[in-house]
Amino acid sequence: MSRPEKKMKLSADLSSPPTINCVVSNQDYHHQPLSRRWEDLEVDCLSNVFARVGMESLLLALPFVCKSWYATSHNPLCWKSLSFPDFEPNPLFVSVHEIDFETRKFGPFYDKFINEYRINRTRFSITGFIKLVIKRSDGKATSLKFPGFCNEEALRYVSETCPELRMLYLCDDLVLFKHCRVISELIGKWKYLEHLTLGGNCGEILKQYSGEGSVEYLSKSFEALLAFDKFSDGNLHKILVQVGIHCKNFMSLHIFETLVGEAEALAIVTMLPGLMDLTLGQSRIEWDNLVMLLQGCKKLCCFNLWYCEGFEGCDAELFKLASHISEFWYKGAVTDFTRLNVLKRNILTMGIKNQIWRKGRMLMARVFGLR
Repeated sequence: MSRPEKKMKLSADLSSPPTINCVVSNQDYHHQPLSRRWEDLEVDCLSNVFARVGMESLLLALPFVCKSWYATSHNPLCWKSLSFPDFEPNPLFVSVHEIDFETRKFGPFYDKFINEYRINRTRFSITGFIKLVIKRSDGKATSLKFPGFCNEEALRYVSETCPELRMLYLCDDLVLFKHCRVISELIGKWKYLEHLTLGGNCGEILKQYSGEGSVEYLSKSFEALLAFDKFSDGNLHKILVQVGIHCKNFMSLHIFETLVGEAEALAIVTMLPGLMDLTLGQSRIEWDNLVMLLQGCKKLCCFNLWYCEGFEGCDAELFKLASHISEFWYKGAVTDFTRLNVLKRNILTMGIKNQIWRKGRMLMARVFGLR
C-alpha cells in the first residue's frame, strides 16, 4: 500500500510567518535572528567566497577578522586561483656606486606584506613568498599568474607542486630572463594546461629605464635574473612544441613583446590543432606568417592582433582572411616592439658592463692583496 501524501493547509495571509501546531507571538518572532552570521557559514561556503576576493585580502585582511575566518583563509579551496600582485623591485638601474646595493622596494602589495608581518626587508625574497602561497593551495591550484622578476627555483617548485594547472601566466620576457629558458622543459608537468600567457613585463622595466648616463649599470638582484650568453628568440618555438606534445586540452595562447617568426607560426598551426583563442600583442610578425596563422588555425574563434609590426596594417585582404573567425580584433599604429627590442639589447649590454666591473674589482683586489 502506498503511503498517503501529507497535505498542508496554506495560510491565506502570506505576510505572517507560518505556524505548525504552536503559537508564536509577534514579539517572539521579531526577536528571532533573520540571518546567519558570516562566521557561522559552513567552511566550504565561506571558502568559496574567500576564493574570489584576491590574494591581498586573503593575506592582509580576512585572517585578522576572527578565528573562524583565520582558519578558513588557510583552506586550500581558497587558493585554487592564484594571481600574484605585480612585483616591482626598485631600483633596477643604478650608478656604478650602487651595483652591490640590495633592492629597497618591491611594489605596494609586497611592501605592505613585509610591514604587516614585520619581516626583515633584507631577508625577503619573491621565491620564498611564492612557496608560501603555493603551500596554501596544497597542490589544488588550477590557475596561476606568476609575478614578474621571479626565478628558476620558483618555476621548478610550481611545476612539482601544482600538477593540476589549467591556466598559466608568465609575464617575464622570453629573451631577457634566463629562467624562461626552462619553461619548455617544465611544460610536460602541466598536462591539463588549457591556457598560456607569455611575456609582457617589459613595460615595467621601461618605466624605470631613463637612458641617462648616470645609470649605466644594473642592480645586483636584476643582474642575477638575466641571460647574457646570447640574444636569441628561439625560446618561444621550443615552448610551443612542448605544449603541443604534452597538453592535449590546450586551446588558448597569449603572446606579448616577442618575435613570432616562421618557425613559431608553423608550430602554432601544426602543434596546437585545438587552438580557439589567440592573442599577439606588441610583437613582430611578418605578413606571410600572419597569413599562415589565419589559414592554418581552423578552430580559431577569437584572434586579438594588438599593436604588432612586421606587416603594412589592416586592410580588406586581412579581414577577408579572418572572415571565418567570429571575433577578430585589430589594433594598429602604436607599437613599442622595436623600442622594447632596443631596450633588451641595452639591458644585456649593461649586464656585461656589470660583469666586467666585477672582474676588474676582483683583479684589483688580487693585485693589491699581493702587494
